[in-house]
Amino acid sequence: MESCCVGILAGSFTALLLPAIPDWYWPLSLLFICVLLRCSFGAGLCLYLASLSIQLQQYSTTSQQVLAQHSTIVAGTVVSIPQHYDGGSRFILQLSETVKDKAQPGAGALLQVRWFQVPVKLQQGQRWQLPVKLKTIRGLANPGGGVAEAQALVSGLVAQATVQSSENLIELKLLDAEISWRQRLFNQLEVELNDYSGKALMLALTLGERPFSDELWLGLQATGLGHLISISGMHIALVFGWVLLSQRAWAMLAHGLWWRFSLALGTALAAAWLYSAMAGYAVPTVRALVALVLLVLLKLCWRRSSGRQFCLLVAALLLLLQPFWLLSLSFWLSVLAVALVFYLGWRYPPATGGRAKLLAFLRYQLIFSLLMLPLGLLFFQGVAPLSLLSNLLFVPWCSLLVIPLLLLVFFLQCFSPWPLTLLWQLLDVLLQPLLRWLLYCAEANWWWSLPQAGFLLTLLLMAALLLVLLPGKSRNLPLLIVLSLPLLLTITLKSEAQLHLIDVGQGTAILLQQGEHGLLYDFGPRYGSYSATEAAVLPYLRYQGVRKLDYLILSHNDSDHSGHLALLRRAYPDAKLVTDVGSLHPDLNCRQLPAAWQQFSLQVLWPPGPAAADIKNDQSCVLRLAIQEWAVLLTGDISGATEQQLIKHQPRLDADVLLLSHHGSKSSNHLTFLQQVKPKLALNSAGFANPYKHPSDEVKARLSLLQIPLYNSADSGAMSLRFSDDQLELRAIRPARLVKWLENLPFAAETAATTR
Repeated sequence: MESCCVGILAGSFTALLLPAIPDWYWPLSLLFICVLLRCSFGAGLCLYLASLSIQLQQYSTTSQQVLAQHSTIVAGTVVSIPQHYDGGSRFILQLSETVKDKAQPGAGALLQVRWFQVPVKLQQGQRWQLPVKLKTIRGLANPGGGVAEAQALVSGLVAQATVQSSENLIELKLLDAEISWRQRLFNQLEVELNDYSGKALMLALTLGERPFSDELWLGLQATGLGHLISISGMHIALVFGWVLLSQRAWAMLAHGLWWRFSLALGTALAAAWLYSAMAGYAVPTVRALVALVLLVLLKLCWRRSSGRQFCLLVAALLLLLQPFWLLSLSFWLSVLAVALVFYLGWRYPPATGGRAKLLAFLRYQLIFSLLMLPLGLLFFQGVAPLSLLSNLLFVPWCSLLVIPLLLLVFFLQCFSPWPLTLLWQLLDVLLQPLLRWLLYCAEANWWWSLPQAGFLLTLLLMAALLLVLLPGKSRNLPLLIVLSLPLLLTITLKSEAQLHLIDVGQGTAILLQQGEHGLLYDFGPRYGSYSATEAAVLPYLRYQGVRKLDYLILSHNDSDHSGHLALLRRAYPDAKLVTDVGSLHPDLNCRQLPAAWQQFSLQVLWPPGPAAADIKNDQSCVLRLAIQEWAVLLTGDISGATEQQLIKHQPRLDADVLLLSHHGSKSSNHLTFLQQVKPKLALNSAGFANPYKHPSDEVKARLSLLQIPLYNSADSGAMSLRFSDDQLELRAIRPARLVKWLENLPFAAETAATTR
């Protein structure tokens, strides 16, 4: 059995490295051979690959059925508590069996739905008939961000939909207004907690809903306390343990030892199941329930197993039940965290005495936090240096006091006809230290992303390796030194000048970076309640370690370039705004931009003078950058006519890298302009499957004719250019991702280089 479980884990690791998942009959055939040969390891490996292949084929078939029509009418039930934003809502819809008295394709499938200008309040449990536009789920690809395609597989989402209520109002119908019990509890809590500053934390710890502000999200990241606030396996295990510890009370209900033990286990499991249901059966809680069910069965059958065997069995069982969980970072982090708990429990036996127990707890937290640092760096491309202190302070505080009291008050409120105001006030007071700590750490920016890895981070990681490799055995010192050499290299890393094309979808955002300094050219799109500045640009700046943004250059006043300027100015109040858009009250107009910034030479080529009318496409600020004999041309949204004027004003205009005008529109990027500039690389910023079909086939044909390679953000994701004396290196995010079969790319090269 143990060998088979190891084989299942090996199969999951193998699937991560495969360029494509084989058809199901190949691993099933090999499984049959392994069974005949009594090879448990091979059988486990093939069993996992067969399960993954079958479920991936089912997912693909359902997705194709749903996406067969771009615009259609769907009917289904709202199965998540809707998240409401300014001007719209987002929720998950489960398709029903029929729509308009006809069989509905993909019945039972889940859609991720956006609805702008909702006429009524959406609530979980309602059944709707909606006119929608369907689209494949494909997220932005920026470093440090999640993988939307993988998250869709883990969550079972087959497509994303946008409600077209304004275009087809007659087909919009509320079929059933009945709401779920969980929505009723949420509505009741919102009213009860409306006046408390800890409302968001209390909602997160009771119903799993997280209406957090940006500052609170940053605070959770900076403190490493996300696992404490999101209902996860830890919370389900805590509830199970609390109920189980009260088993002495079962003596009054059951006289036999076995019956008393069974009743205690069953009641604890029921309590854990109820908490998972309150959290909407979030994926981490379902995984915890499966593990607890397995634990209860082993206990009832009086089967003994070591911590290592139990971890292997649980991980293998979970991967077989849902093979897509191999794409879940939280799954692997949970498995490794549990493995570390068992390892530390074996390595350091339980202490006796109050002082000894306290010291053992502090040592345990220290070692666990240090060992988790490399895992956080591996999974999330960054670490929270304050995670040790945060966990020492708030894990016991919340686990032993806040969460038990919160759930008890919540339970009492469900059956009380009167509001329990004093108890809610007490809980709000108890949560204030945590809330203030999160907000302080968010403001102080206590999060170190991978590009910021420096001397102190190196020392912490070396300490973690020391604890792992040297449990009292000095002979491992040479191995420690060898493994620490790559970490020591981070000390000597110098800040390189880079240009980043941020993946913002259908829009533009270009970052020039030199160490902690940055210059931003355009800010991404903003449509309704969606802001790429908030969703992509600011996280990218934080990830890259840009602490001082010197200039904000807005090429022109289109919504796919202007983004959320106020948000940028709040985050970087000292940044100077450079634009010809007078209504924004800029610090400088385009022609006043300094001729040099850090190692870059800057030259504004267009417009030649202030615009008399509104600043639109043909008045875009065209900027030529030069560094180490390399030149980059940023053209905004100028048209072909303006390109010809630009050539006339700059007869020797050339560049090694060209950002295509107007996202690759056929009305721009004319052949004569491309022949004049003669770029070695062409970059384009456009959204996946955008309605404008950017970049156009005509522009791609022109580039192909001139043998100019094109890198489009819709295919490559975010891109970074690194400059050296003799080489220009481009790194793209999507091709560099580990799971190749998630990406439908025409190329798989991780880097491209141009040399002189």
